[in-house]
Amino acid sequence: MSTAPEMVTRPVVLDLIGPDGSSPVEGELRYHPLDPYAVSVVFLLGGQEVVWQFGRELLMRGSHEPAGEGDVQIFPSLNSDGHAVVVLELSAPSGQALVEAPSRDVLRFLACTTRSVWPGTESDHLSVDDTIAALLVTD
Repeated sequence: MSTAPEMVTRPVVLDLIGPDGSSPVEGELRYHPLDPYAVSVVFLLGGQEVVWQFGRELLMRGSHEPAGEGDVQIFPSLNSDGHAVVVLELSAPSGQALVEAPSRDVLRFLACTTRSVWPGTESDHLSVDDTIAALLVTD
């Protein structure tokens, strides 16, 4: 008997890089098997959450080599202290952000997501009925 995949969350301190240096921001990495192709980076700012969602495979690739185009680009790098980081370049109509996350935290998070839903089996975890129901919901 197999168990249902579980949601994965991992707290992380993100460094927001600006023209005057970096600022630490509390955050969280999230993965929910009901949306098995996506991950979220959540910025916890003054009691509010700012959520960026993008492909799990993009984060997997970007943690080892430059990946992405357009609104989300991800690549490995070293921070100013020489520690391995994963850099996220995020663009939106309201602005842009350059964020560093410790590679060890990102890689541990991704390892947990693969234990929840193995890459290549994401479609096994999609419910067509739930997806249609979500599309038909009106506000």
